[in-house]
Amino acid sequence: MTPIDCLRQRFEAHRRSDYAAIYATYHPDAPFLQQFPDLDYYADFARENLSSIQMMSWQCIMERRLDPQQSECIQILEFDQCGVHCRMAELALLVLTAQGWLFHSAQKLDPDALSVPLALVDFSHFDDAVDKVRF
Repeated sequence: MTPIDCLRQRFEAHRRSDYAAIYATYHPDAPFLQQFPDLDYYADFARENLSSIQMMSWQCIMERRLDPQQSECIQILEFDQCGVHCRMAELALLVLTAQGWLFHSAQKLDPDALSVPLALVDFSHFDDAVDKVRF
């Protein structure tokens, strides 16, 4: 499995609302797990807060290896949230473990804050972002 395969699996799990499958893709050191230390807590939260989001499309447009154990991928996500069509760019950090590639964290960019269309986003847009919040 590649980093892109991991992201594709996460997208498909989101489409199916398979919160256990999403949770299983997190790296043990992911900041996300500090907020949601167990699957049941996350699944309850997800059912209450994420059920209004319908994932529509996903595309990985770029990948860079930071080292043999870490990869960053830029993905474009398209979704519907409560009837509002949304698109965003996300820089995902994946880490190779004995279980394969796992999702560590991500940085999002709002298309309204970009000077280029989402399809032209590259690593420099994330590198130069003012707010580099990884979640």
